[in-house]
Amino acid sequence: MITLENINEFFADYPVKDIDCNHNILMDYEKIFEVYDGKFGYLSYLEFKSSDNSEIFLGSYPMNGADLWKCKKCGKLKFFYTETGGHFPQTLSVDVDFNKKYLSDPFAKSVSIKAEKLSDFITTFGFSELQNSEKIEKFNGIKVIDKSKSYIFGYHEFNGDIAFNVIADKTTLRKIYDFENS
Repeated sequence: MITLENINEFFADYPVKDIDCNHNILMDYEKIFEVYDGKFGYLSYLEFKSSDNSEIFLGSYPMNGADLWKCKKCGKLKFFYTETGGHFPQTLSVDVDFNKKYLSDPFAKSVSIKAEKLSDFITTFGFSELQNSEKIEKFNGIKVIDKSKSYIFGYHEFNGDIAFNVIADKTTLRKIYDFENS
């Protein structure tokens, strides 16, 4: 069984690595693993990577909304995801890169809370950056992050709601999702 935590072992043992596959419609493939975790709520469009680009973060865009599929005809592996960025939704794919390491944490999530809950949010999760929101970095391309930390990006307020993106481990994001819905 494939999990986020053992996906690298699955890829290392997978027998079909270097193959030219001309099968490119979704019907040629079968889904074998869901990367998406619906317990996070709405996932972020934020993309981040390691500084040397040797690691792929399954928790950042577009992988955080992807599923792993296998070609029924030749066995090639691809990640399929739905792109909805300002146009009619379309299904896109990314080939599995067997030369890279896939990391299961951290994940990126879009958060939306009422302004009156901000103090409770800071106390509960320790994101003291929210006390000085003017210093929070805006979106300006791909972020290079230290995997051991949590981050907030793209803070904005609108009609009494505060929205921002959080990068954190899956357990923290599940707790944040519960907080959002409380």
